[in-house]
Amino acid sequence: MTVGDEVLRRLRMQYRIQAEEYVSLYTHLQSRDPFRVLVATILSQNTTDKAALNALKTLERDVGLSPPAILGAGRRRVEKAIRMAGMYRSKSQCLLEASRIIVERYGGDMWNLLKGDAEEVRERLMELPGVGGKTADVLLTTMGIIHTVPVDTHVRRISTRLGLVDEGASYEMVRKRLEDVFSANSRHLAHLLLIAHGRRVCRARRPLCGDCVLNDLCKYYKEIRKN
Repeated sequence: MTVGDEVLRRLRMQYRIQAEEYVSLYTHLQSRDPFRVLVATILSQNTTDKAALNALKTLERDVGLSPPAILGAGRRRVEKAIRMAGMYRSKSQCLLEASRIIVERYGGDMWNLLKGDAEEVRERLMELPGVGGKTADVLLTTMGIIHTVPVDTHVRRISTRLGLVDEGASYEMVRKRLEDVFSANSRHLAHLLLIAHGRRVCRARRPLCGDCVLNDLCKYYKEIRKN
């Protein structure tokens, strides 16, 4: 059994994935609409998934969740609808500009953007405002278009503490390393379980190392026990 298999086995015994706790996953399961997943993922940046989901629902009610609807609403209405997600000015600008690009280049249909080679699709996604590597990977992995491990703060922290990656490794270095650790068909689940573990146990401050099901595998835990 590989390290990745063992990590997954233990975390699966510890946590049940609740879609409502992951706004991108919840949105995908509810709609199967890549634009809605894009909006949800942008809204989730630098805030909680709960706040992002509330903002998404308000945006859907007051504006609509399509590129033409967002463009037609204008900046102020979009800002008002997503205010609870934080950073609402920059996020509204990203949503408006991304909507414009999707309308102008892809006929308003985001599925047209997602056609073709997966890596080329990833690069096209990252041309949209507000879409970096993590946001692109969350959308594409959630939609089942690519198989990778999106690297958020929880995933990075746990990977570093386990000793899988070096402190300060780039996003792409961490992503590629985790692709080696976890098999293709388990990477999305690994992403979700690592987030759950980071939220509840392997916290940034005061991690609950004594309660951690991975502590015997953990470089960080071994070091603090020595000290």
